[in-house]
Amino acid sequence: MSYKILYDKRVAKDIKKLRLTNAQKEKLKHKIIEVSQNPISKSEGGYGEALKGNLKGYLKFRFDSNYRVIYKIEVIDNVMKIIIIGLRKDSTVYEEMDKRI
Repeated sequence: MSYKILYDKRVAKDIKKLRLTNAQKEKLKHKIIEVSQNPISKSEGGYGEALKGNLKGYLKFRFDSNYRVIYKIEVIDNVMKIIIIGLRKDSTVYEEMDKRI
């Protein structure tokens, strides 16, 4: 079952800040659509990786080797909400995510 994809209002700025090429943006778009087909955690047969600690309840997936997309699932409404897209480098994306929740 496909989930509806919603974006936090700050995600557009995240993407702009990353200076992705058009090819990377297209690849990211396709990856998000792919994950939305089954966004639950890998341990349950999906594509996501469950986060721990203060980010428990959120999931992530990798885009290329340097980027992470963090999202939350709203099961009742079948919504996959993209919260942040950022660099994995030095845990930057996770620190920024802390500020958004």
